[in-house]
Amino acid sequence: MNIAIIGGAGHYPFALEALAMRPGLQLCAVAPAERDEDISGLLAACRERGLAPQIHADARALLDAHPEIELAAVNPWFSRAADVSIACLKRGIHVFSEKPLATAPDRLDELERVWRASGCALGGMFNLRYCGWFKTVRRAIAEGKIGTVRQIQGRKSYKLGNRPEFYRHRETFGGIIPWVGIHALDWATQLGGACASVSALTNAGYNRGHGDMEMTSAVLMALQNGVIATVTADFLRPDGAPRHDDDRLRVTGTAGTLYAYDGQVWLEDASGRRSLPIEPGDNCLITLLDAIGTPAAAERAQTDLDVTRTALRAACNAAST
Repeated sequence: MNIAIIGGAGHYPFALEALAMRPGLQLCAVAPAERDEDISGLLAACRERGLAPQIHADARALLDAHPEIELAAVNPWFSRAADVSIACLKRGIHVFSEKPLATAPDRLDELERVWRASGCALGGMFNLRYCGWFKTVRRAIAEGKIGTVRQIQGRKSYKLGNRPEFYRHRETFGGIIPWVGIHALDWATQLGGACASVSALTNAGYNRGHGDMEMTSAVLMALQNGVIATVTADFLRPDGAPRHDDDRLRVTGTAGTLYAYDGQVWLEDASGRRSLPIEPGDNCLITLLDAIGTPAAAERAQTDLDVTRTALRAACNAAST
């Protein structure tokens, strides 16, 4: 399969990793979505891996020059992802998109309409859904180890660092909930069911000069069957912490509780507390490639559209404290 990477603002390494994992994948071309985007990190990563794709000035030039492209990894400034994805789908190109799939509800609606008419695959870069620890949590629930799920608590904490300029403006960044919190919203809806209602709070205080970029957030969701989920996301992880991110998940059921953090999972029930063996993880692009041509492709697209819609509902309706 011939692939292209458009934009260097997000998680393009998932595509580069897939190239090394799956024989027959070829990176033909790369480009920013627009000429004002910096893809120097992407170009450096390609060189480090011995890749020499053709480089184009923008997405339009790339797409016009390469009719052989079959899949595009789309990760420009987050506000531009939907437009690039739509352009690719209209040309019959499968799309592996940065999350959120769109930063505005109307663009998400248009993306869904075009995807349905395209016959192509569409998947987001929801890598944490395919991590070994999350697969372990999901399997434990499926096996009934905690009974019926009743409450879910997710936490995402990132280091702030010095973010690029587009993070500093809501119209180009999209907000902390669609960018950071969406992973934990995905955990909650994967494990607890569809979101019936959502509300949120955000605050941009103490953001070290990052414009209107939010630093803290909290989301409350009512899921199907009366399950309650809460999610927090922040950019307050200390600079000296050993990792960039601190991900934590707690799932409480009628017969026990699952705790996940630091890549490990613990089960607590009537027999006490014990760790669970972690399942192997998957590359999120490989899972999309394997789904193409099967019903799983449409299921993946709908899942990713739905969690993006939930994140945008939370972000658009969030009260600023």
